[in-house]
Amino acid sequence: MATRFSRQFDAAAAALPESLEAGVRNWSERLESRHCGGALALDDFDGDIEGLVRIVACSDFAGGVLLRHWDWFLQGSAHGLFASGPDSEQLARDFDSLATEAPDRGAFLKGLRCCRNRNLLRILWRDLVGGRELEKTLASLSDLADCAIRAAAGYARAALRQRFGEVGGDGDPMPLVVLAMGKLGGRELNFSSDVDLVFLYPQDGESSGNKRISAHEYFTRLARQTVALLEEVTEEGFVYRVDTRLRPFGDSGPPVVSFASLESYLLQHGRSWERYAYVKARIVTPDRDRTIADALMSDIIHPFVYRRYLDYGVFESLREMKALVAAEVKKRELADDIKLGPGGIREIEFIVQALQLVRGGSVQGLRTPSLRTALKYAVDDHDLTGAIAANLQHAYDFLRRVENCLQAMRDQQVHALPTSDAERERLAFAMRHDRWKDLESALEAQRAVVKDQFAAVAFRGIADVSRGELDPLAALWTRRASRDEWQRELQERGLEEADAMAEAIADFAAMPSTGRIDAIAARRLCDFIPRAVHMVVRHRRPSRVLRRVLDIVDRVLRRSAYLALLNENRVVLERLVELCATSGYLAKEIARFPALLDELIDARRYVRAPGTAEMRADLERRIGLADPADTERQVEMLAEFKRAMLFRLAVADFSGSIPIMKVSDRLTDLAEMILSRALELAHVDLVARFGQPRYEIAGRQHTAGLGIIAYGKLGGMELSYGSDLDLVFLHDSRGARQETDGARTIDNSVFFSRLARRLVHFLTIQTGSGALYEIDMRLRPSGRSGLLVTSIDAFERYQEENAWTWEHQALLRGRAVAGSSIVAREFERIRAQTLTGRVRRDTLASDVVSMRRKMRKELDKSDAERFDLKQGQGGIADIEFLVQYLVLANADAHPAVVHYSDNIRQLGTLAAAGVLSEADTRRLQEIYKRYRSLTHRLALDDRAAFAPAEAFGDERAFVAACWQSTFGDGAD
Repeated sequence: MATRFSRQFDAAAAALPESLEAGVRNWSERLESRHCGGALALDDFDGDIEGLVRIVACSDFAGGVLLRHWDWFLQGSAHGLFASGPDSEQLARDFDSLATEAPDRGAFLKGLRCCRNRNLLRILWRDLVGGRELEKTLASLSDLADCAIRAAAGYARAALRQRFGEVGGDGDPMPLVVLAMGKLGGRELNFSSDVDLVFLYPQDGESSGNKRISAHEYFTRLARQTVALLEEVTEEGFVYRVDTRLRPFGDSGPPVVSFASLESYLLQHGRSWERYAYVKARIVTPDRDRTIADALMSDIIHPFVYRRYLDYGVFESLREMKALVAAEVKKRELADDIKLGPGGIREIEFIVQALQLVRGGSVQGLRTPSLRTALKYAVDDHDLTGAIAANLQHAYDFLRRVENCLQAMRDQQVHALPTSDAERERLAFAMRHDRWKDLESALEAQRAVVKDQFAAVAFRGIADVSRGELDPLAALWTRRASRDEWQRELQERGLEEADAMAEAIADFAAMPSTGRIDAIAARRLCDFIPRAVHMVVRHRRPSRVLRRVLDIVDRVLRRSAYLALLNENRVVLERLVELCATSGYLAKEIARFPALLDELIDARRYVRAPGTAEMRADLERRIGLADPADTERQVEMLAEFKRAMLFRLAVADFSGSIPIMKVSDRLTDLAEMILSRALELAHVDLVARFGQPRYEIAGRQHTAGLGIIAYGKLGGMELSYGSDLDLVFLHDSRGARQETDGARTIDNSVFFSRLARRLVHFLTIQTGSGALYEIDMRLRPSGRSGLLVTSIDAFERYQEENAWTWEHQALLRGRAVAGSSIVAREFERIRAQTLTGRVRRDTLASDVVSMRRKMRKELDKSDAERFDLKQGQGGIADIEFLVQYLVLANADAHPAVVHYSDNIRQLGTLAAAGVLSEADTRRLQEIYKRYRSLTHRLALDDRAAFAPAEAFGDERAFVAACWQSTFGDGAD
């Protein structure tokens, strides 16, 4: 007699595609025969009948679990267990209880498998019936595997402990560190996937039991027993198939290795494909062992996987790995394999992992085993457009859903699309498509997207330039052709300066560094030489451009990933050649610091100058990569930041996309950021040793501070690329008990002297990216004979009693740029009072003229053929001295003229005060900007600040006339 359950079930089954109905009815009959008259009758199920029919139709595995655990299913349904999948905390509780409650190994094996199968059913129900998003499904599958692995390892350890005790490390039991690789590492596990594991232990030692064994033997036994607990097949099936072939030396290596052995292996034997594998590495170790595990990742694995420079050599290895996969696909006829076949899951993984390896050393967000997270950061860092990343993510999600549906059918690790009509209809039904043809069309569309993007990433730039091995120039390079042979080949091509270009190539080939490169670098160089020749001939004076390019290449031969970058990315090579054609300064900068090649990758960085907020964000990002306790590394990060920003500004300056005043503003902002950060580093170091500098006034304690005062070009906000920094250090300590408050006290004057010396050390020390700045402190009170750091009170007394006119001129360009805000306010007060009330105006004109004559005599390099832009008559220095005199002469009557420290705005205040006419002011400002713009341009091309003697005739005459009208006859 038909029951209510069977009637509803029959109705739902009748609505299935014909090819699925028979299997579902067969399952129903088996259920009836097993459970009719049991403790819980079939009619007790009051849940989603259509959902039940759907999951049985899609998955034989689900049907089997339901048959074996029907009573549990009914109880769970009644309590809403299938409304959502299992969460990680609940999974951890379920699996942790197994080890303590199981009376023996057999019971543990059964419990482990039952727990796995029941939770897989819950996840599958949520996925196939509830239609939840893929990301949650993969995360739940990964959480399930994590918990099962930890439970197996815990049970195996308890058994070992009874025989051998524990292996101790600093008094605590030494953990077995389980490293999840592959999709489990990325928390993207398949429904029925192998789990790729690497077993590690922190250090050598021995167990503590009566029968002692070495740490290696102990953890070898532990790893093997853990694997056995997971793999053994019982009536409830298995837990996971475990693949440990990613361990050092693969199948021929030991089952478990120490951290030191892993580090040694990666340094000496690690191969390109292993870098791809270890991108996905993730610790499965319990939280109590997290500190040890984190050290493994940060100290051993990440340095192997992620290079500190952009590693474009990755794309060569990517193509090689893809070729191996393609050969295997062809050999095994795997064209319909959605994992390994064309446009499959593996190609998406290759794309993302390649971009991670390229940039992961500098972009923290890319150092993740998660494909979804890495894809997001690849967009943020401009490797992929948002649209392409979205397409790849959509294709990945689609293919992974297909993969899960395939594997859920029978709990088998399959990736090939079915060939029988019945199985195809089953897969289409699981994917919610009406017909197989619809699903097939959708699959083809997604795989086409992946194939196109893989080709774009893996073969970027290769089709744009003829491959080196096919170019006769490569043949010449390979056989080390003579200069004459090069010249003949280049002349036959009708190239300009063929003889000079041939000489440049021959000289480069003869360099010792070229002869010492390894096979990989040699292959990359052979590809590069023809590319470079083809590009430099498009520019004026190609031989000069080629020499500049080869000078840079000479510096990167030992780090040939940069050669790979230039070979892989045509646009970057074009930008490099363009810079070498137009700027000797930039060419030399790249030759000195090849990491600047990284700055040529992003088109937006290349054509647009960074704003202040962007520079500050970049600085914070870089500093965030360093250990806060590693001061040396933070200083190196500051140097890398400064060099990169300076380069980007210079590129924007040369392209004309930023005016001269904005260039100086950005250079000034850059210097101030670096000074503030370097002062902070130096201050933190000293406070940690001696405490804060304190002083007492009227019984109240105050914290003393140091301020950095900039003079010269930094003070006047007119920095150029090679400018040094004129600095004065002031502190505000005064009153009684002027000493630090640490356990070890020192006098505040000693503290600030050490602080200033440490700061100067940070600013001038040579790092891998050069020194930050040259520092000049001769403008401090009493010059070289004066104290390195002066108190505010002493500084004010000096200005009142001892300062010379030239020091007032220097003070006019003084400005607080970093450090204590109290010191900054006090300095501004003293500066204003000094410039308005303490200048000796009776001798001011003669002092200024005398100083200018002396400077011109000693420094002016003008002659019959050239005009010295800085020191020549009518040049930059004449305008500066003229403005300084007019400001100082009128500051008592018009205090506002001393408000600004830069020349342009000082001219503006003179016009506002009526000292200069508006017309004369605009003319002087225009001339000053033109002079400075040219000096910048000349500096960028690595040339001295000279113009032809006949240049700027009108401008020089106007400045001379202003000088004459101000100082009178004989002033020149």
